Amino acid sequence: MTNDGNGAGESIVSLHAGYESEGVYTDAFLARPEQGEGRMGMVLLSGMGGLTWTQREITRRYARAGFVALSPDYMGGQTPPNRTAGLFAKNSLDVTAAISAITGGASFLHSLPWVGPSPKIGIMGFCLGGGLALLAAARSDAFDAGVVYHQSLFPDERELEGISCRLQCHYGTEDHSTPREEVDAFVAALDRLDKDYELHWYQDMGHSFAQITPDADVPAAQRAASDLSYDRSFSFLATELAGTAAPAS
Repeated sequence: MTNDGNGAGESIVSLHAGYESEGVYTDAFLARPEQGEGRMGMVLLSGMGGLTWTQREITRRYARAGFVALSPDYMGGQTPPNRTAGLFAKNSLDVTAAISAITGGASFLHSLPWVGPSPKIGIMGFCLGGGLALLAAARSDAFDAGVVYHQSLFPDERELEGISCRLQCHYGTEDHSTPREEVDAFVAALDRLDKDYELHWYQDMGHSFAQITPDADVPAAQRAASDLSYDRSFSFLATELAGTAAPAS
C-alpha cells in the first residue's frame, strides 16, 4: 500500500485489489481518498498495454480528484512488450469474458465502505478499453456515466442501442488508429439512436495523447491537451455521478 499525498488536495492511498465475478477472479489496482465514505466510483480501463505503471498513475489521478478508482486487469496479466505483441493480445481477447470482469468491478466498488450501495459508478476507457467501456455500458446497467478515449474497438450499432448513460468522448485529430471516419460513423450511430453525448476534439493530437504519467517528457501541447481532457472528464463525471461542482484535478 502506498500513501500518495502530494501536497495538493486530499491524501490518497493506492493498493493491489482483486475480486470475483461469476466465479472468475480478476486482479486489479485501486486508488482512493484516504478518508470518507459514499464516494463516487470509477472503473478505469487501460488500452491493450494492460495494467501498466501509466495506468496505475492514471488511477491515482482519479483518486486525487475524489473518486474511488479501480483499474481491473481485464488483459489477464498481460503487459505486451511491443506493438505487435499488444495487437495480438488485443485481437485474441475474449470480449464477453472481459465485459463480465469489468461489470464485476462495479459490484466490487459498491461492496467497499468507501463507496457503498448508493453512490453512482462511472466507467472510462482508453483505446481498446474505450470500446469495452461502450460495451459494458450497453450490456449492463452498472454504470451511470461513460468517458471514452479514442476507442479502437468499434461495437456493432445494435450494441450501442443498449447504452442508457450519458457519454463524453475524446479524440485527437491526428489519430490513425481511430480515424475521423470511424468517429463520424460512431457519432452518426449515436444520433440515429438518440443517445446523449458530448464530443471533444484535440487539435494535432495522436492516439493515446492522454495516457501519460505526471512526470512524462511530452511536448507542452500534448500536456495541455491531456490536462484539458482530464478537467473535462472530472467535471462531466461530477455532474453525472453526483450532481455537484467538479472536484479539483
